[in-house]
Amino acid sequence: MSEMSTLVTEVADAGSSVAIFGGTFDPIHNGHLRSAIEIKEALGVGELRLLPSHRPPLRGEPGAESRQRLAMVDAAIDGVSGLKSDGRELLRDGPSYTVDTLRDLRLELGSLLSLTVVMGSDAFNQLHRWQDWQSLFSLANVLLLHRAEHPLAANAEVTEFVEARRVVEASGLTAKTAGGFYELGLIQLPISATDIRQRLASGRSIRYLVPDVVADYIAEHGLYTQ
Repeated sequence: MSEMSTLVTEVADAGSSVAIFGGTFDPIHNGHLRSAIEIKEALGVGELRLLPSHRPPLRGEPGAESRQRLAMVDAAIDGVSGLKSDGRELLRDGPSYTVDTLRDLRLELGSLLSLTVVMGSDAFNQLHRWQDWQSLFSLANVLLLHRAEHPLAANAEVTEFVEARRVVEASGLTAKTAGGFYELGLIQLPISATDIRQRLASGRSIRYLVPDVVADYIAEHGLYTQ
């Protein structure tokens, strides 16, 4: 399949639109989950997919195995309407490139459905280093999620590129198949996966930082203890 034109196609049914929210989820925690709900509501998408990355090209190796991180995501969102896990990046032997994931999704979903990729400001600040980053916008919309601990400091080329694609509100992205850009500020729970791993390594409690089912999985498999 050839990549879609950067020209916007109108979409009749916003409820059939899909957004993807990627990350290492090492482990998934209540901050991720609360953000996922608020992103889904702000966009008005029918489905938000949480997509664990296998080997993030610009980050260190995750502390838990890919299958374990996916299992924790599955457990955390079990029974939550509109949230779904997507493990396609875990099937790759090499690094996880978002542009490849979006191409896979377009093959699966077709060219007429609205598709939005969500990224935090920490990722957005490094977007100019991503594989074939301009093509992201021919395959999907981009929702930038502000993270207080990572002030926005994007590359000048990226800033100019996205400014021409900005929409006036988050729900406007579902009116486009691809090519739109919006910045969303959320009041995020101050929970960090790094802090959770450090707490576990030092024998401290992570209760109320992660869902109970995730805490049980971590304990059962002895994760993050070293």
